[in-house]
Amino acid sequence: MLRIGEVEVLRADDGPFRLDGGAMFGAVPKPLWEKECPADARNRISMTCNCWLLRSGGHLVMVDAGMGRDWDAKLSAIYGLDASAPTLLDGLDRLGVRREEVRTVLLTHLHFDHCGWATRPDGAGGHVPTFPNAEYLVHELEWADAHDPDGRDAGSYLGQLYDPLEKAGQLRRLSGRAEIAVTDWLTAVPSGGHTRGHLAWRVDSGGQRALGPGELCPLAAHRRPRWIMGYDCYPVETLEAKRRLLGAAESGGWPVLLNHDPAQPAGRLVRRGPRQLDFDPLAV
Repeated sequence: MLRIGEVEVLRADDGPFRLDGGAMFGAVPKPLWEKECPADARNRISMTCNCWLLRSGGHLVMVDAGMGRDWDAKLSAIYGLDASAPTLLDGLDRLGVRREEVRTVLLTHLHFDHCGWATRPDGAGGHVPTFPNAEYLVHELEWADAHDPDGRDAGSYLGQLYDPLEKAGQLRRLSGRAEIAVTDWLTAVPSGGHTRGHLAWRVDSGGQRALGPGELCPLAAHRRPRWIMGYDCYPVETLEAKRRLLGAAESGGWPVLLNHDPAQPAGRLVRRGPRQLDFDPLAV
């Protein structure tokens, strides 16, 4: 466990999967990115879904909801999913957290690897919210793009994972480009870049800070500002947001909490030379 002031930071892992390394690193040549992220025979790199649990004063917030397990055999093979691996729900059990305790779920965006457990199958062909007492937060631009059938990343959105949230009355859409207070210690930071409505997030407590950059920096290897995913819809916005947010984390020595790194889910950015920016791991 990591502590930021009065906030406990816990990690629940929704298990391994794989994505194409070229897509994950965009214009970065493979001989460079493969030094840190070796590829398999299908050019896929190892990833995971780190879901972050933040607890303070009896308020439990979860950031993102993993990949889920509502996948057929074909897609499971494409993404290298391991049906036997522990899930987010298993991770919550391990941490002693009941689903009913989660009061807020902050979804950085609605791609399937971030809201897989936002809902769960109801046994009758539909889906219901996984966390029955939680308010789910998503940016209104993200909600609009998730319902655009002709959008650039339409294939990354699966409506059954989030549409039931609105039907259940548990969805709140955030708006604007300014920072948004989620609690008195958690702030949602609209960043754009990966998607129009992508949210980074920040914890502030007891004079300490931590940054969740979301898909601006999904793996430790993406700490370099120009290492940007081919999946990003607005790469210039990603570059600008990375310079601003990761630059502040580096200057302030803040812990950085990553979405998809299986080996280094948390760490600090440390500059050891003009062209050397390292990611020093932290235990969580």
